[in-house]
Amino acid sequence: MALVGALHGERYETNGTCPKCRRQLTTGEILRGFNRDPNDFTTRCTKCGDRFEPQLIAFTNGARIELPFYCDNQVLAQLGKHKNLSPEILAQKHPAIYRSAIVHHGSISVAFQKAGIKYNFDETLDWKNKIAGFLGKLPDTVIAKCARVAVYKIRAMRRQMRIPRFTTKVAMAEME
Repeated sequence: MALVGALHGERYETNGTCPKCRRQLTTGEILRGFNRDPNDFTTRCTKCGDRFEPQLIAFTNGARIELPFYCDNQVLAQLGKHKNLSPEILAQKHPAIYRSAIVHHGSISVAFQKAGIKYNFDETLDWKNKIAGFLGKLPDTVIAKCARVAVYKIRAMRRQMRIPRFTTKVAMAEME
């Protein structure tokens, strides 16, 4: 979420506080609690089992925007009726769909592609200045996918900056 947020000039957080038992779910728990039904916008509390609607919080231009957070299937199911909207208009008129798609797929274009829908718009991302802090902290393939560029470009940039490649071993050591 940090990488796709940085690429889009925003920061994203999830909010999943169970209204029944007050348990605060992590992003992973929220994602696992979705039932993949495109018409059910709830997640399941890992403590009490109650279902509730989680939120996605977007921090943009000094503002905090609280939105419904949709699962991957819900986003893809809703895209068809919005295929004629540019990314800017989609973000303005349907911010929850737009941002949930970005969190799950890295971009609106990729989300439409995964839904099997021809999308005639393209998002222009100024990725070069936004990914430097993620080089070596995430696999080159993940960064390339989110930035929608070839892996060799990410690899070349990382090597030019003399940043060692990402390894799980180094990531685990940094977490300790």
